[in-house]
Amino acid sequence: MKHLGLILLCLVCFAGCQQTVNFTDPLNTKVKGLVFTGPGRGPLQDQMFSSMAQVGSNFVAVVPEATVYRQNLKVVYDFEGQWFGERKQATLEGIQLARQNGLKVMLKPHLTIGWDLSDWESPEVDFQDSLSRINYIQSQRAFRESQENRIEGTDYWRGALMTKNDQDWRVFTEQYERYILDYARIADSLKVELFCIGTEMKRTALEKPEFWSDLIARVREVYSGPIVYAANWDSYDKISFWSELDYIGVDAYFSLSKLRDPDFAVLKSGWETYRHKLQRLARKHGKPIILTEWGYQNEDYVGAEPWDNNRFAEGNELNNGAQRDAYKSMFESIWEEPWMKGVFVWRWSAYKGISRAPNYSPRDKPAAEVLKDWFTKD
Repeated sequence: MKHLGLILLCLVCFAGCQQTVNFTDPLNTKVKGLVFTGPGRGPLQDQMFSSMAQVGSNFVAVVPEATVYRQNLKVVYDFEGQWFGERKQATLEGIQLARQNGLKVMLKPHLTIGWDLSDWESPEVDFQDSLSRINYIQSQRAFRESQENRIEGTDYWRGALMTKNDQDWRVFTEQYERYILDYARIADSLKVELFCIGTEMKRTALEKPEFWSDLIARVREVYSGPIVYAANWDSYDKISFWSELDYIGVDAYFSLSKLRDPDFAVLKSGWETYRHKLQRLARKHGKPIILTEWGYQNEDYVGAEPWDNNRFAEGNELNNGAQRDAYKSMFESIWEEPWMKGVFVWRWSAYKGISRAPNYSPRDKPAAEVLKDWFTKD
């Protein structure tokens, strides 16, 4: 019996130790963030940011964009003709307006894959004429097919990016590092509170972790604040360099239910598996977790494939209630967990009003009231 008592005591102590984890945490506040959708034209307006503060947000993610060209692996950004909200000027204006509205900032550079069309001799096109449009599209397709593709596959998602050989990999990494360090210097000079070194770069993160370790070190040379990486929802637990970062970042587009119009209880139960996995990961590395992207469109099948923004099919209905319940399911499931540092909601519209087509923005929808209820709790 004496030995049995000692064993039980040890088990109790072990359980207690398992429950107590001292997470390193450079930020001194819960992250109640929104990812800002920059408009096609500038300048930015104050209401775009004051509207975020009105729902209790204290953070905004500002997202510049770059494109890597398949032919030459150049990473280009801040170029003439680029969508204004993706350009450096929008980044600077966004940080300034965030400050004026009491919002902290995460700077989160994104990357997409494309083709360099500078050598394409495009035909004149009349977009009102169907034959002219077809000729234009066919001409561009023929040009792309004539070009060397130095990136594996044909996918345009950054998570699929991988070069075909080591020499091309070195070219790409030099280009990507230049892009990230440029914005890291901006983040440091403007005292941005959080910097994200990459988003959903799935294959490179899993297959080339040494590059990310080197990049983390380089970023820390020019940026003095905390840094995070935004891992894809289906591979965040396989990242090997979490210990080198300040936070674990997860773009949390988890499937919660395959039902057309799941009720709240079903959506909440869908979080149980992910709650346990996220908890184990946070404890393993002693790092809090930020949902660096998370959100749902206002549509039927809200919890089926929330990562797919093109899944709205004929016969589906707009469903603001489903979006509201999906939001609520996360907050009631994991928001108050000790490892849960916060969230960046994908994605706050620059303008008021509800689109006739489904989209992620909760602005002016019932989901915004859920945000306000939880963001203003403490």
